[in-house]
Amino acid sequence: MNIRPENIHAVFQTYDIRGEYDQPLSPHLAYAVGRALAAYLHEAMRVKAGRVAIGRDMRRGSDDLAAAVAAGLHDHGVTLVDLGLVSTDMVYFAAGEYPTTFDGAVMITASHNPPRDNGLKFVLSRARSIDANTGLNIIRDMMLARNAPVPDALPPLAAERLDLADAYVRKLFAIAPGPFTTLKVVVDAGNGMATAIFPLLARRLPCQVIPLHFTLDGGFPDRDPDPTAKGALEPLRAAVREHRADLGLAFDGDADRALIVDEQGDRVSGSHLTALFAQLFLGACPGQPILFDLTCGLAVRDSIAEAGGVPLVAPVGHSRIKERMHDAAALFGGEESGHYYFRDFYCCDSGMLASLVLLQLLAATGHPLSALVRPLTSRYHRLGDVRHLGTREAAIERVRRVDAEFPAEGAQATRIGPDVRKDFPDWWFCVRPSGAERGLLRVTVEARDPALAAARLAELLALIDR
Repeated sequence: MNIRPENIHAVFQTYDIRGEYDQPLSPHLAYAVGRALAAYLHEAMRVKAGRVAIGRDMRRGSDDLAAAVAAGLHDHGVTLVDLGLVSTDMVYFAAGEYPTTFDGAVMITASHNPPRDNGLKFVLSRARSIDANTGLNIIRDMMLARNAPVPDALPPLAAERLDLADAYVRKLFAIAPGPFTTLKVVVDAGNGMATAIFPLLARRLPCQVIPLHFTLDGGFPDRDPDPTAKGALEPLRAAVREHRADLGLAFDGDADRALIVDEQGDRVSGSHLTALFAQLFLGACPGQPILFDLTCGLAVRDSIAEAGGVPLVAPVGHSRIKERMHDAAALFGGEESGHYYFRDFYCCDSGMLASLVLLQLLAATGHPLSALVRPLTSRYHRLGDVRHLGTREAAIERVRRVDAEFPAEGAQATRIGPDVRKDFPDWWFCVRPSGAERGLLRVTVEARDPALAAARLAELLALIDR
């Protein structure tokens, strides 16, 4: 059988491959991806033989997609190593920690997407990312140009099995060794891979862990796999208050992202955690570059500068920030969405490592999390909204409209790809099409005055909706 070109176009996104399982993202399409990835390694990366690690989450279809990708790679001269059920950052660990063993790695996951979806993330040796700008489009174009028939019957996964869990945990604690103190922590695994991974860390921590939604289930019966979805954090917030815990952790489906609530049950934004982490790391390594994405608040830039670091704005999206981390030799990077990137972890993001760093920070300061965040929250007022526009092209057109027509005298403009941010003396805004959810336009506004933030957001939305 041949793969329909429209299905190929439908699943290739900006950062990775995602789509509804099993149409348009079928095992047969995944086989063709594996075949094209093998060609990419051989032809573009000059890999003579090839050895690739493959991991998967617990989503519906993950086993079949992993087997199909493995078959496509194997049939074209690449040796597979099966990592089993893992979090996404464990796949990064395999490619980053063992660069002479693995030429690349594949993770089967749709991260925070709805339960009906699945997907594939890719990295090369040393955990260098592959996205639309760095190879993903080449793989897509190879599939389109060489759309050879795919076998009707695909074999089950047959590969060498490698368990990296112990080595992975040792790596995390080598980066964040503590000391840690006795804290009460509510952990919301959200039915995702944190269910299997966080207990590996908890065994080495003095904390009292109160588990929430620790049933591994790709249907996500307890809450949305996206912890930022409306209402998703409410059970965690309630549990923190009920148990009088010191903090709460919530992970997305593949556990590469962590959201935090303080001891009062209030969410701590990604901007504020980025600022706190930057201050912690700069205390040990002053003068280093720190990255933050286009949607991070001004508190991040201010905190980095005050701690003696070099603030650098970066594009949104895990693959793009990793690339910029390498290029800038950055010490640390953070996103408003809850992704945190560490130089010592191959410039990759890890929700588990971010959790350890936070626990280490609380132990070092002896202060409750709300007290650490309070000086940052009092400075600015942030609002946001989304518009569902059907196609990515429509979202990009709205960004161009805002960029061209919104009054911008006296603004400092930052344009990275289709994303636009404009900083004014007392407020800023960012408009950007989502890289993971096709047709979604994200709008963010922050100001020193709450009334100004509300007024500017209304103006932007009126222009977008016109």
